[in-house]
Amino acid sequence: MNWLIVVAGGRGERMDLGFNKVFAKLGNLPLLYWTLLAFEKSKVIDNIIVSASEDDLKKIKEIVKKYKFGKVKEVVKASDSRQNSTLAILKALKPRMRRGDLVGVHNGVNPFVREDEIRKVYENASVYGAALLAQAAKDTIKIVDKRGLVAKTPPRQYSWYAQTPQVATFANLWKAYLAAEAENFIGTDDAQLLERIGIKPKIVPCSNQNFKITFKEDLVMARHVLQNWGYNGD
Repeated sequence: MNWLIVVAGGRGERMDLGFNKVFAKLGNLPLLYWTLLAFEKSKVIDNIIVSASEDDLKKIKEIVKKYKFGKVKEVVKASDSRQNSTLAILKALKPRMRRGDLVGVHNGVNPFVREDEIRKVYENASVYGAALLAQAAKDTIKIVDKRGLVAKTPPRQYSWYAQTPQVATFANLWKAYLAAEAENFIGTDDAQLLERIGIKPKIVPCSNQNFKITFKEDLVMARHVLQNWGYNGD
C-alpha cells in the first residue's frame, strides 16, 4: 500500500493570519481542500493521515467529512514539531506496515502537486528506496558561514529546491527517524534524515506550481494558479 502523511500543524505566523494557513481561503475553499483533493483523486495513494494541532482537529475533520475525502483514514493530534509528529504517526503505523509499503510526507500547504508527479515520486521511491519532488534551481545558490559570508557556490546544475511529497519505504523512513530521535537531531526535511543514515533519495523533477505557501504573496500566486486552471471561485 501507498500511504501519505499530510502535515498541517502550522499556525500561519509568517502570514500574520492569526490562524492555521491551511484554512486560508483559496478559490472560496480552504487551502487544505486543494491539497487533499490532489491525493484523493490520485490512483497512487491508498490511505491518508493528517497531522494537525489539537485546536484544528475538529475543523479539519469537518473539511474531510464535508468534501468526502474517503482516503483520509485519520486526523491525529500533532506533536511539538513536524518531525516528532511524523515519528508518532510512523510508530502508530508500524504494526500495519507490510514489506514494500511506501510512506510519503507532504506539506498541507503544497496544494498544486500533479497526478503524474505523485505517481513518479512513488515509483522512484519503490526503485531507489526513497525519492522526493524538487524543482531545478533557477538562480545561483550561495552557501554562507555563520557570519553570513559566502563559503561556496554549488554548481547550479546540481542544485534543487526540495518540495513534497518526500517518499520512502517504511523501513527506510523508520530507521531514519529512529536514528534522528536517538541522536536528538532535528532536520529540515525527511530527505535529510534519510541522507544521514546513508540513503540517497532520488530527485524527481516537479513543476514550479508545486510550491509551499508560506507568505502572503504565495497566496496571491496560488490564486493565479487556480485562475490558470480555469477556476474562478474568487
